[in-house]
Amino acid sequence: VTAVALEGTLLDELRVDGVSVELLLLVAILTGFHGGPERGAITAFFAGLLHDSIVGAPLGLHALVYPPLAVAVSSLELRMLRSTPVTGGLAVLAAVAAGQGLASVVGMLFGILGQTPQAFVRQAVLAGILTAVVAAPVNRVVRWAATGGLPGTIEIRRGAG
Repeated sequence: VTAVALEGTLLDELRVDGVSVELLLLVAILTGFHGGPERGAITAFFAGLLHDSIVGAPLGLHALVYPPLAVAVSSLELRMLRSTPVTGGLAVLAAVAAGQGLASVVGMLFGILGQTPQAFVRQAVLAGILTAVVAAPVNRVVRWAATGGLPGTIEIRRGAG
C-alpha cells in the first residue's frame, strides 16, 4: 500500500525525461527474489493491477507482465553463486528495464502504445537506472516483509535434561 501511495504521488512528480521510478515493479521483482516464485508471482500480479489503476493503463496490462518477471528473477536468484551490491544493482537495473520493455511491447501488441522501438529502449533503460537508485532501502523493507521478519536460519536448542 505504501508503494502505491509513493508511486502515485511523490515519485510520479519526480520524473527525468518523462520517466519515473518503477516502485511497484521493483517490489514485484524483490518479492520474487526474497519470497520465492509463488509469493513473487502473487505479489507481482496485484502490484501490476495496482500499477494499472494509478497510471491509467488498461487494467491487467502490467499484471500480465510482472508475474513472469518475478518468477524469472526468483529462478535466477537460485542460480547465482555470489551476489555483491554492484551485481545486485545491475540485476535490478536489468530486471526493471526488462519489465518496462515487456510492458511496452505488450501495450504495443494490443495497440495501446505507439512509440518507436528506440523510445521503448531509452525509457526502459532510464527507468532501470532510476529504480536501481532507490533499490537499496526498498530491498530491506521487501526482504523483511517477504520473509515475515524472521531470520534466515533458526537454531533450535534442546534442554540439558
